[in-house]
Amino acid sequence: MEKLEEKYADLLKIHKRLAVAIKTYEKALVDKSIDDEIREAFRDSLIKRFELMYDLLWKYIREYINTMQGDAADSPRKVFQQCLSLSLINSDETQQLVDLIEDRNLTTHVYNIDLANKVAADIPKHFDVIHEIIMKLKPDNIKK
Repeated sequence: MEKLEEKYADLLKIHKRLAVAIKTYEKALVDKSIDDEIREAFRDSLIKRFELMYDLLWKYIREYINTMQGDAADSPRKVFQQCLSLSLINSDETQQLVDLIEDRNLTTHVYNIDLANKVAADIPKHFDVIHEIIMKLKPDNIKK
């Protein structure tokens, strides 16, 4: 349980940092005094924090399921499907997590400006569902 609590604390930290990156990037988009290269750096930072959030999220959920029932899937998609089958999340949240996987996979192509901009625009939507899920799956919600 201690390992799960540590992962949860890390998850909350990166979640907070992602919120800061979202706000900073959104401000940069409307502030015409910010140079395009600086704006791109904010976007790239946002995408990097999103990648970290994604990695910590699915690995935390895997650990949560493992702690809860002793067996967890070994890939993000399978972990998210397992959450649904265990009724930890609903079908809408599961679909949003599948969308999150797709955007995460696109981040390997951030050299493509259009894809980078698309992912950056989607991240605030992902943030909300991530927030809901991490609030649902607190370590102390596991029945002992």
